[in-house]
Amino acid sequence: MESKLRPKVVLWWGIGLTLAGVLWAIVVPGVGYAIVAQPSSATGVDQGLLVLLDLIVRVVGQVLTPLGVALIGASVVMAYVGRSAAPRASTPAPALDEQ
Repeated sequence: MESKLRPKVVLWWGIGLTLAGVLWAIVVPGVGYAIVAQPSSATGVDQGLLVLLDLIVRVVGQVLTPLGVALIGASVVMAYVGRSAAPRASTPAPALDEQ
């Protein structure tokens, strides 16, 4: 059975996860703080939501970006190993003339 993992697919997943991790770390905290910081009477709840949001953003940010970078590196290794393991076209050995 042939594997469906191809270097190009792994590369695109790596790029996507890396960009998603970076965008997650940049966009989500600002949006979350804007939503939670709206005027309300429950200050303790707001603080708890901010702590929970901060925890989630940190955990996801710590996982997505390094995973994406690792997949990019893995795709480079997969391409190199695949190219090295591919059968090479051999040149025919010169025929020995028997005299």
